[in-house]
Amino acid sequence: MINLVATASMLLSAIATDSNPVRWEADYGKALAATRSNDRPLLVVLDIPADTDSSFSSEQLNTKGKQAKLLSSYQLCHVDASTKYGQKVAEVFKAEKLPFAAVIDKTGSIVLCKKVGQLSSDEWKNILTIFEKGERSTAITHTTGYREKKTSDKNSSTRMFDNENSSTTIVSPSYCPSCQLKAQKKM
Repeated sequence: MINLVATASMLLSAIATDSNPVRWEADYGKALAATRSNDRPLLVVLDIPADTDSSFSSEQLNTKGKQAKLLSSYQLCHVDASTKYGQKVAEVFKAEKLPFAAVIDKTGSIVLCKKVGQLSSDEWKNILTIFEKGERSTAITHTTGYREKKTSDKNSSTRMFDNENSSTTIVSPSYCPSCQLKAQKKM
């Protein structure tokens, strides 16, 4: 009996998954609203499908096969830029050259990535992989303050500085970042 219930639930989940296939939305407004409600990043593609120089390859936009897994993390929007509506959307994104792709975060408020022109399969896969979570990268705090370390040689004109948070010692004549970089290269 338990096996029957488990099998039935697996079948129902498979049917539910198949009934909601990955598909491209042609209306940017609807896709943006869906992004905000589904908590998924938005992939916007602007191109002229009839012009091979101004469009992405059909393999990159295919929602079946290899691309389906990569594209399933995104809310998809494909706008034909040869139409009046498409030209307005391209104007909003300031896309002067086509094809154009943008990834918008899962809140629908920040453009995480913009790409213009033809993309290789590797570049396309890399973009889809990097931004699949739809989150902004966190800021990294860098410290630039160094404290002087006393040297045993009193006649030395070179002073040693070290960062409290670092195990490396930097020999530098000043606090100037360029001077510190040159000093590090000498070590």
